Amino acid sequence: MDDSKFNLWRACFSFCFIDGFLDSSEQKWIEDKLNTLKFSDDQKKTLMSDLKSPPAIEKLLPLITKPADRGFLVNNLRQLSKLDKVLSASENQKIQAVQQAVISKIDMVGLDKIIEADEKASYHEDEVYKVHNKSSYIESTFKSLLKILNPGDYKFPDK
Repeated sequence: MDDSKFNLWRACFSFCFIDGFLDSSEQKWIEDKLNTLKFSDDQKKTLMSDLKSPPAIEKLLPLITKPADRGFLVNNLRQLSKLDKVLSASENQKIQAVQQAVISKIDMVGLDKIIEADEKASYHEDEVYKVHNKSSYIESTFKSLLKILNPGDYKFPDK
């Protein structure tokens, strides 16, 4: 298992201790993950040490380098907070703090540009009047008629 994913699991295990105690459902979850995930022997030793003295999630966050792993962490923390059926204030605060830390790493301006380009591309008449069933004469005819009746409206929706 690569370092980013390993530290993701370390953070998840550490989160189980945020409210001050380890509930039986959380303990069962940890044992299940230890038995099913492919940790190396060194990683298992580190995890066992972490269970005795859980590291601060804030110290593990920079070690979770892949964006998908950071997103998975936020989702996993939300799920873990529901295991013991009680969402403590400390768990809620930690989820919010981790979520803010993860979101702060996202390039929102760049993401907005990508979304805008994708949206403009989706307005192209080739997408709007696309025939999904090539063997359907009715769909082909219907889409052709729509294109004739409404030419270009989808190219530039603001005009």
